[in-house]
Amino acid sequence: MANPTPVLPEYVEDTMPPPSYEEVMGHQIQSSVKHDMPQEELPPLSYIDIMPRVMTLADMRRKIAPVCDSFSVIIQAANQWLLSNPKYGVWKCETVERKIKPDGSIDLDQMVYHESTYGFNVYIRGLRLWLIKKEESGPPQQLGLMNVVPRVKSVEIPHIGMPYGKRGAFRNGVPIFLSLNYPHFYGNMAMGMMRMFETFEGLEETIKRLNEDLEKYPIQGSVLNIESAVIKTGNGIQSGLHVDADSTVFAEEGKARRRYAHILRLFYLIGQPAHEQICLKEFVPDVTKQPTISIPGQFQDQDLCMTRIANWIPHQTGIRVVNIQSYDVRYSESWGEFRIDTDSCDDFDSGMTDRMYLRTIRVFYVISSRVSPPAPVGFLSSKTFLPVRTGRRSFETMAQTMYRIEAWLKVTGLPIFSVETVRFLLKESSASGADLSKSHYLCLKGVGLHFVTAIRVYFPYPYQEPHPSFLPAVPQYMSGKPSETCAIL
Repeated sequence: MANPTPVLPEYVEDTMPPPSYEEVMGHQIQSSVKHDMPQEELPPLSYIDIMPRVMTLADMRRKIAPVCDSFSVIIQAANQWLLSNPKYGVWKCETVERKIKPDGSIDLDQMVYHESTYGFNVYIRGLRLWLIKKEESGPPQQLGLMNVVPRVKSVEIPHIGMPYGKRGAFRNGVPIFLSLNYPHFYGNMAMGMMRMFETFEGLEETIKRLNEDLEKYPIQGSVLNIESAVIKTGNGIQSGLHVDADSTVFAEEGKARRRYAHILRLFYLIGQPAHEQICLKEFVPDVTKQPTISIPGQFQDQDLCMTRIANWIPHQTGIRVVNIQSYDVRYSESWGEFRIDTDSCDDFDSGMTDRMYLRTIRVFYVISSRVSPPAPVGFLSSKTFLPVRTGRRSFETMAQTMYRIEAWLKVTGLPIFSVETVRFLLKESSASGADLSKSHYLCLKGVGLHFVTAIRVYFPYPYQEPHPSFLPAVPQYMSGKPSETCAIL
């Protein structure tokens, strides 16, 4: 038998396709990217979710969370992907979370998830890149990341009850130190003994310190965007204040008390230092009805809060808006008064206490004396794309939602100003599944929760809804089942 002809390396190189991104990096991804489409035909907005590699599998029955890559490794994976896809440019980065299913798997395409009160919840953090087609020539973009963790400080709080008992750090479900500006809330107890309590510095102080550091040690590039993110620090009130901002896994039992830190993530494009300073303008919904002892108060709708932003942005000069982020902060009400602390970077949570949340809108922007800012924005509008409801707790997938977003953007031809991922508390009585206009919501103790994920896109111009005939048909969910008619959300 004749010896087989040897296969030369040149033949392998010419006939075999290069290894895919997944083969090289091994990360689980979900994407709307069109690899086989010419650059001029690319959609106006795409995305890719990059999740960490799982090093050790989860054992949900034994309540053992998986071991995964760090967040900094995901940034490396994103840079590898950008090198392999030079026709795409990054518009924005976001931290995304996905809940691990009971069998240990992750469904990246699902738009609704259940937060169990009595079960074992495990979440995986990944990176979402919002992408546009790259217009200018040049090398592929490369990302950098700076995690900004608030410093620990000590404050005095009233010594009420046992040091860390049921009433020692909470009152009406609210951490005591978040209500120090309301001493009448505690009555005569506030005049008793005081004790020291370790917490985090506030958001304003954290940004001030960040700018001082950037003045001395500027990042090697320009800011792409900044976001607020929540990192779990431990279980129980006495848990430490160590913040692992690079962690991509956290687990919790719904009924247990947990402690969280609110950090900042600064994503930047690597290049020449732009010497930018970070600024924040936060829009808190106005109170429209003060609470009473028996009747809860009310807040301004999200649409009116968005109108305030639209009126503010056109009057700003010399700034570059890098992110518009909807952010939920804790609040409480008692004795006819709201207590809201949007500056707090420390939070406690438990499925066994009622929790009230208020949705604020944070506008992050940068200023620089060395780089010319873009032209002022004369108008701001937005549209929230909620996944189409298909059942009682069933919605279309992220892929289907992106298909509708791409179609809408192509028909309107609107340029994009910003984009964000927003979650809403599922509302069974609503045909769409969520109340998009309400600024506040209540999570009742002992009750499991379902949340729906939506995509909100911002535009620098007003718009009119296209005629339904130009868009994919949308089945309208009515009375527990989809109807035969079509409507546009």
